[in-house]
Amino acid sequence: MKKLALGALLVGLSAACGGGGGGGVKLLDASIDAQVVCNPSAGTGCATGEKCTWIVDVKGADRNNDIGHTGCTAVGAKALGAACSEVTLADGSFSDDCGAEAMCISGVCKPICDLDAVSGTGACATNFSCAAYGGVFVSGTDATAGVCEPGCDPITQRLLVGDFEACGSQDPTQPDFTCVPSRGFGSFHCAPSGTLVYPNVGGKEPLADSLGRFFANGCAPGFIPFYSQDADAGVNTIVCAGLCAAVTVDSTIAGPDNPDKINQGDKTVAGKLLADTAPVVGHATCGVGIKGTELDEDCRFVWSALEQDPKLAVRTPYSDTLGACLPYSKFVYKNTVPDPPVRVLPSCAQLPRTAPKNDFFGSAASQGCYSLTDALALPPPTAFRRRSGGFAGYRLEYSAAPMARYIFD
Repeated sequence: MKKLALGALLVGLSAACGGGGGGGVKLLDASIDAQVVCNPSAGTGCATGEKCTWIVDVKGADRNNDIGHTGCTAVGAKALGAACSEVTLADGSFSDDCGAEAMCISGVCKPICDLDAVSGTGACATNFSCAAYGGVFVSGTDATAGVCEPGCDPITQRLLVGDFEACGSQDPTQPDFTCVPSRGFGSFHCAPSGTLVYPNVGGKEPLADSLGRFFANGCAPGFIPFYSQDADAGVNTIVCAGLCAAVTVDSTIAGPDNPDKINQGDKTVAGKLLADTAPVVGHATCGVGIKGTELDEDCRFVWSALEQDPKLAVRTPYSDTLGACLPYSKFVYKNTVPDPPVRVLPSCAQLPRTAPKNDFFGSAASQGCYSLTDALALPPPTAFRRRSGGFAGYRLEYSAAPMARYIFD
């Protein structure tokens, strides 16, 4: 029997730095940092007529694990938002034809940004987020820069600015973009998508690079890499999960028979499935054929995957609304001693409102079945204690996984 656990998204890669002018000393080992000669997000450190950007020295097998360096090269003629292309430099390395403080991503010049900046120098404009891409500004295990991508709604997949469907895709039924989380689910932004990832729905593995590192945009639009599947052999495999409109649920709210399947999410909320031309009411639940698979699934609040104790949770605009579909019956804990030898995680519809501290699963709130506001309103004790056994390990430790770039160009 397989065990499932919430997995940790991979940390984004980081940038290596090298010489300027496209012809200086190149850093060919991306695992070693070189001296920083310029700042790509601030646009400083280069001579007049040059820009600080990512220069590719060796193209990777799938172009998402290129080897390169941050350096100075000639400013291109293409403005922000304009169509752009790759440029071969005199020494055989590669840059692009975008203007100052911009980089060509998926054929469009986009602002280079500081992944840590919320405001000021290097920060993206309102309703935009800084996103890291595989094979761009990479070195070792830390990302030093990204590009600004437009914000979006994770349930409807619409752009925040302009309200365009499917992140502004030309054909919403064949999206060119998908809405993925950033800043620990504090915001969402658009990322390239395409037919290659359309099959990657709930329970399927996301797209990964040639080294096996999965991408944040490696699932079908409306799904994200979220859970880790442990197949008893000690190998954890990240799988995709549907984003859903969560509602507070416990055994008393759902009732003994749960006729409305309230644990699957809010049926009054409009969500977008891949083939929808626009969001449809009822398409934001974990029902079978919607965001769920052939198994019955809960729509559990994302905040609880990030931090089990609501008193320690960081509130975001999505703390009371956004969930991820969980096939709860696949989450199994095998005891080392009988009584019983196997425990299966119950549905939110079966969990109590509160539970004593010695309860194995705890309360509905401690299992992600409550909004953050409702969880904080519960009187103590609510069994938010951390357990060394059982399902203590399935909480998500989210960090920004890099996104696939080149396969969608």
